Amino acid sequence: MRLFPLSALVLSLTALPVLAAEQGIAVPAGPLGAALSDLSRQTGISIGGDQILTGRHSPGASGPLTPEQALTRLLAETGLGFRKVGPDTYRLEPLPAPHLRPAADQGQAAPVEPIIVTATKRGTSPVDLPVAVGWLTAADLARLGSTNPDAALPLLGAVGSTHLGPGRNKLAIRGLSDSAFTGQTQATVGLYLDNAKVNYNAPDPHLHLIDLDRVEVLRGPQGTLYGGGSIGGILRIVPAPPDLSERSAQARLSGSLTRDGAPGGGVEAVLNQPLLTDRLAVRLALYADREGGVIDAAGGRRNIDRTDTQGGRLLVAFVPIEDWRLELGGTYQLIDTDDSHYIQGRRGCCTRAAQLAEPHDNDFDEAHVTLTGSLPFADLHSTTAFVRHEIDSFYDASTAVLALSGLPARPALFHEAQLSRLWTHETRLTSKDDGDNGLNWLSGLYLSRQTANSSRRLTPAAESGTDLWRRDRVDEVKEAALFGELSWRFQPDWTLTAGGRLFHVAQEVEATARAPSAARAEGYTRETDYTPKLALSWQAWKDTSFYAQMTEGYRPGGINIEEAGPVTGDDYRTARFQTDELWNYELGTKLSLWQGRLMLDAAIFHALWRNIQTDQLRADGLTVTTNAGDGSNTGIEVTPRLHLGPWRLDATVILNDPELTRVARDFTGSADGGLPGASRLSGSASLSWRGQVTEGVNLLAALDYSHTGRTHLTFTNGISQGPVDLLGGRITLHGTGGWSLGVALDNILDSDANQFAYGNPFTLGAGPQATPVRPRTVRVSIGWEG
Repeated sequence: MRLFPLSALVLSLTALPVLAAEQGIAVPAGPLGAALSDLSRQTGISIGGDQILTGRHSPGASGPLTPEQALTRLLAETGLGFRKVGPDTYRLEPLPAPHLRPAADQGQAAPVEPIIVTATKRGTSPVDLPVAVGWLTAADLARLGSTNPDAALPLLGAVGSTHLGPGRNKLAIRGLSDSAFTGQTQATVGLYLDNAKVNYNAPDPHLHLIDLDRVEVLRGPQGTLYGGGSIGGILRIVPAPPDLSERSAQARLSGSLTRDGAPGGGVEAVLNQPLLTDRLAVRLALYADREGGVIDAAGGRRNIDRTDTQGGRLLVAFVPIEDWRLELGGTYQLIDTDDSHYIQGRRGCCTRAAQLAEPHDNDFDEAHVTLTGSLPFADLHSTTAFVRHEIDSFYDASTAVLALSGLPARPALFHEAQLSRLWTHETRLTSKDDGDNGLNWLSGLYLSRQTANSSRRLTPAAESGTDLWRRDRVDEVKEAALFGELSWRFQPDWTLTAGGRLFHVAQEVEATARAPSAARAEGYTRETDYTPKLALSWQAWKDTSFYAQMTEGYRPGGINIEEAGPVTGDDYRTARFQTDELWNYELGTKLSLWQGRLMLDAAIFHALWRNIQTDQLRADGLTVTTNAGDGSNTGIEVTPRLHLGPWRLDATVILNDPELTRVARDFTGSADGGLPGASRLSGSASLSWRGQVTEGVNLLAALDYSHTGRTHLTFTNGISQGPVDLLGGRITLHGTGGWSLGVALDNILDSDANQFAYGNPFTLGAGPQATPVRPRTVRVSIGWEG
């Protein structure tokens, strides 16, 4: 973490109020998508919606116009209108125009990508961002026909996951994974529900993607804007906001059948209700889902790994005065899994030896309040959020009784429980887009506090109240940070962006051993440091840009309190695992050709990862957090999006070269082992066709393919998994009255490949374990929207 003079300069500059000179609007005639993007940049408004833009031509707009006047002119004779859904936020909608032919007749494709993404904490067109971005719009998610995040992740590009099961997985971007195990390390991917951070060291809560505006991904470290835990990047889930002017409702029923598995199904409902037109509205989404089990246990138990999920979200939006908006919201989700999703053996599906049941529960609750508004010199955004995350996992630990307690082996369960409470607050100011002046800034304050109470217990299967072995632990992590970013367009086509984040992290730990003997230990650690960012972008010609950037990500160090032994003390520095840092150097380009019909994003990156934090298994089956050494990953990613008439192709190809370049002393990895879970080749593609088949009936047909190359479970080549090739297909009919009927076929080739995960940590060393792909599954759904 260097370049302190640059970071200090950037932070001081971003603290200065930058007054935007009032400029006239000047948007030339041309493709509608480009015109709307220009208007967004010049005025700072956000324009969204799922309407078709390809092939529509805008007459342009210029002069001393208000944003709404300019938007009206840009949409003239395009068949589209707009509706204001919030301060500086507009949604495109079709106008009743009988003389216009349907989109399918005009040879138009499915909806293109959104005009504005906000994961960079300012509304910006993707082509203007000096960072690799992936996204799925509301229309993209609707075409998937599923709210299961496992269906969406492959299509986001460069986003991977372990496969322990819903509510138990770890996410990774660009193969920057530290292990398949979950311990004290902070996640490598920052997960956000709109503007609220929802994870620290807990697994991905597997939030269902219901009623969303979009999902956004920033690839590569985002330490300047998002702080620790964003080494791999950011995954941001953006719910659909309450509509202040129009009532709407949606409902969907679904069912599934799996080869040699139990049936499943689900129900979803969404209601938007304005209470005071253009002032106050509520939006409610509810869902329940059952995924039938596919694993059988020897001895007669069938389909033991059934998973039930239920959840909901409530948002309340209030606009007290023009350009100010207050939002209150909450989300909850409960995941109950009856048993683990693994088998013994290298592959095959789906029977494992008889053993004790290994259930898993994941309960997630989130609440937030967000205030946005316009000041004379800047836009204000302030979010305060609270997340409660409770996780319970059980493992058959009969073989570990002797190693942990010193007692003779007997049937026993290992219960791992964690209750995490995370408070976060962020207030930031963003300069108003000043048009030709070319100077934009962003500055903010971030505060967080996480408290995690964890308990690990080994109990006899027949005596749940008796502890053979037990460890309790309380962690408290506090963080405060100042961050800023300054963009300077020093030439008409050149922009320089610099940023920095100054942070302080304090961690305190109390650990208590209760059985088989009693002991207590404490520890603490403090850290103050900074992270810089520098990027240069060049708009070579309209809709084509190139960029170069260097950014840093980090994860603060922590304490393995048990490694300090049973002696009581207040400073176990020898038990610390060190802060890890990742520098990413990247060259990229973003092209838009043939009036937006072909869009291509490409990047070459080189990541240097120092003091890699990793959670590893000890010989007794418990996890320990340590530093593996240094690593690197050099890669190329290419993301084309092609729209030809009713056809659409979205694809991503990623080549990685992950290495462990230095092995830390006393670490058991090898220099030729690479990074766990990082495949050298991965990619995905979705080919779809959408058009009108009869009067009032539209058809969507799609094929989805994903490939993940061979991976390794740890930093050695001892346990390899994959490759995994999955092919799925979907057909959806949309009829009059808002009705739809969908049929999907998952895993068409009925692959039984072994995915990146493990099963039981206490028996992993006794023989191979596999987490197979779900067998071929047929899903049917019927929906209504009105």
